[in-house]
Amino acid sequence: MERTDEMKILLANLPWINTEEFYGLRAGSRWPHLRNRKEMLEYYPFPFFLAYASAVLKEAGYEIILKDCIAEGITKKDFINFSSELKPDIAVFETSTPSIENDLELSKLVKETTNAVIVLTGPHVTAMPSEALKEEYIDYVLCGECDYVLRDLVSALKNNSDTSIIKGVCGKKNGKIFINERAPLINNLDDLPYPLRESLPMTKYNDPFCKHTPNTQMLTSRGCPYGCIFCMEPWVYYGKSNYRMRSPKSVVDEMAFLIKKYNAKEIYFDDSSFSVNQERVKKICDEITTRGIKVFWSCMADAKLEEDTLRQMKKNGCVAVKFGVESASPTILKNVNKPINLDNVKEVVNRCKKVGIETHATYMFGLPGETKETIKETTDFAFALKTDTAQFSVAIPYPGTKFYELAKENNWIIAKDWQDFSGSKSTIQYPNISPEEILNAANYCRKRIILKTVTNPRQAFQYLKSIYNYGGFYHLLHTIFQKLWYLIKH
Repeated sequence: MERTDEMKILLANLPWINTEEFYGLRAGSRWPHLRNRKEMLEYYPFPFFLAYASAVLKEAGYEIILKDCIAEGITKKDFINFSSELKPDIAVFETSTPSIENDLELSKLVKETTNAVIVLTGPHVTAMPSEALKEEYIDYVLCGECDYVLRDLVSALKNNSDTSIIKGVCGKKNGKIFINERAPLINNLDDLPYPLRESLPMTKYNDPFCKHTPNTQMLTSRGCPYGCIFCMEPWVYYGKSNYRMRSPKSVVDEMAFLIKKYNAKEIYFDDSSFSVNQERVKKICDEITTRGIKVFWSCMADAKLEEDTLRQMKKNGCVAVKFGVESASPTILKNVNKPINLDNVKEVVNRCKKVGIETHATYMFGLPGETKETIKETTDFAFALKTDTAQFSVAIPYPGTKFYELAKENNWIIAKDWQDFSGSKSTIQYPNISPEEILNAANYCRKRIILKTVTNPRQAFQYLKSIYNYGGFYHLLHTIFQKLWYLIKH
């Protein structure tokens, strides 16, 4: 199929579920899921993988159209009409496990109305490329890290050359499916251009975790050196435990760009763990000082931060840190290969309080070994820890993870289809605890953390200010009434 220099390439975070009660999050989220509007504050993650791939293609001279249909509220009908009018040569869609049936349906419609080359990316098709390629309207699947892989595929299509020899590309040749090995991971992340943001609704990516608006997100690293069995980062996205870091200069260069271009008042480092290398954290802080950068920032970190590191972080603008705890049961932590010490968690939270950095912890119910007793253990720990905020979810065994393999081997999965992997229910049935008990535990803790937040004047004011800055007075009133009604009703 011969292509010209005028090739149009559409990259999209496709429309998904969007009702009065729920909306779906996919691209940019570590755990694709349905979000309850009445229970949670509005949040749209930045679609990093699509935005980086778009930037690489744009740098190579291609015409790029990047759409985040979820953040923009674009309906399925409107997206198909848009695609039909655009008539792209290549359409690239990020998929996920709970949305895959929706994603395939829209891919088929785009194929029928545009005859574009359909390319799928994302965790689900990375884990199960053959499943997607069985559909006649799917031309290619890109597995894992695909920034340069997509560029190479587009180049091959443009020049009508053999696509079956490109690492990271899966497709069809002579009527047969081919599955290629992954491309090598990108070692020098400084070589990548900044993710393409110009065409995206940047005001929608305000993270509720952040304390100041407008805020924006960026990555200072990729991957994770650990191997938690439930995490898609090591097992799906990157194919192995790994950790690659951008240089401190590159990190602060992008911070300066975001402040100038988007008037960012806070930057959230959305790494798996910003603090794996504490010496690098200090060098980033030194670079911020040297450059005279004035901005608040927050990050995802691990529970090993030393007090001197935290003090330097605070001095250079850090206002909040997230920690992934997941469970207070040592047995469960061992079962899921989570390298965390609960005493260290307590220590680092106390250190953060001492230096004036707010804390947020994440927990999961339904990991291997969960019982009624371990749920109580985790609940008691979470609220005794007294982090400023916390997140509670049900564990989801996504395809491609070690958790999924273990769950299949033991016949724990009770999901009827992929849509059940949305987080709105538990997909796991253990001998000593029911799926309903797992879901109820998460819901109970969510309601309790909401009550904790709204009864804390400082935190309540902080959230109200953020909601007002994000959507104005009427949005603030709507959010207040919505959350109050939810709490009263439940």
